[in-house]
Amino acid sequence: MLLENDNFLLELTKLFQQQRVKNSGSLSLIMKRYDGRTKPKPKLTKKQRLEQKSSSISHPTTHETVVEYKCLVRAVYGSKKLSTIVSSKDINRFQLAYSNLLKANMDTLKKKAKENKTTGQTSTNTNSNTPLSPRMTTATTTTATTIASSSSSSASNQQKKTPTTPAKRK
Repeated sequence: MLLENDNFLLELTKLFQQQRVKNSGSLSLIMKRYDGRTKPKPKLTKKQRLEQKSSSISHPTTHETVVEYKCLVRAVYGSKKLSTIVSSKDINRFQLAYSNLLKANMDTLKKKAKENKTTGQTSTNTNSNTPLSPRMTTATTTTATTIASSSSSSASNQQKKTPTTPAKRK
């Protein structure tokens, strides 16, 4: 259903509320460039492409058609589908309202449980509800990568010492 920009944001808010109440399903949001066409351009045959190349070489065109691109925004939740087209002059206003809407409704996201590579088991964080500060996250990641790189280098040194092919017996 194609809606005006403001109506789209209102309906999108309702979809977020429905998804929160049901606590299941996924809400997909898609943004893409839109040039105003409803049907795709037909592909040119080889013969038409060759003719077009030869005519463009002999008669270069100085005027090109300027297309004002728009933005197509779609939302899908279950069987409900919403869409709107935002013109280039309204994109800043729409983007601010859209980002505020997303910030307000993305608060129920949960972190995925990380899987340990060595054991294959998922590790759970005891303080999963408390977000880590950016400093703690980068410091932890840096330390973990440093430890991982030093252990992988020692493992590669051990692998180099052991022969890869068995010794031939005579």
